[in-house]
Amino acid sequence: MAKSQQTFRKKENAKQKQIKKKNKKERREFNKTSNNKGKSLEEMYAYVDEFGNISNTPPTEVYKFKESDLHKPTINEDEFLFGKVSYYNEAGHYGFIRDNISKETVYFNDSLAGMILRIDQKVKYKYIRSKQGNQISTVELM
Repeated sequence: MAKSQQTFRKKENAKQKQIKKKNKKERREFNKTSNNKGKSLEEMYAYVDEFGNISNTPPTEVYKFKESDLHKPTINEDEFLFGKVSYYNEAGHYGFIRDNISKETVYFNDSLAGMILRIDQKVKYKYIRSKQGNQISTVELM
């Protein structure tokens, strides 16, 4: 009796293995037929239309960039800008001033400022553009 139960279990296990093999083979065949690999580069492109929607068709007309598209505020060099010291490195004696309106940062060091500035001090300043970026030309405490 024990022998017949053992052979019955062996037969059931063999059936389960066959079913698993069959399912695995079917999944493998399905994955081969629905494979996304090997597409050409043009098929993988995605385009963005004028409304910001993604599509698979290329745009019909190219947008011409105009200078007026930039919304950069014009700065009068005679006027002072207002900001506060957002970063200061005491070891290097340099830091950055963040503008209140545009949130741009301007570099300064103690020799350029002519004084020692500290974090969160409110200042009014003028700056110039250099090769390294914006740096202050004059600064006054408020």
